[in-house]
Amino acid sequence: MEQTRRTDFVLFIQDKFEDIQKLFARKNEGYGASGDLFWNFRQTAERLYPSMYAQDPCAAMFLVAETLVDKHNVALAKGIAVSECEERLLDRIVYSLLELKMVYDRSERSEI
Repeated sequence: MEQTRRTDFVLFIQDKFEDIQKLFARKNEGYGASGDLFWNFRQTAERLYPSMYAQDPCAAMFLVAETLVDKHNVALAKGIAVSECEERLLDRIVYSLLELKMVYDRSERSEI
């Protein structure tokens, strides 16, 4: 395998970002709602972690997201040849970005 230059990696990131946006758009139909990006996470957090959700909704939703990410981690632990490896990796990126948004939302709420 030949070495990858940083400039090539930056181009790779830009290309993958388009894939990530498309994946998010497709998957968000299932776990989002038009007015609430975190609808699915919110519903699950309220059911599974009601006391945590009442105190800190973002922390509870973050925990739900980490649980969902774990299914990809379990599959990917089998190695690079695992079925749907690329999509699982992209899913993890989408979840990470959603979690990052939760972190920012939580931070903004605590500043009020």
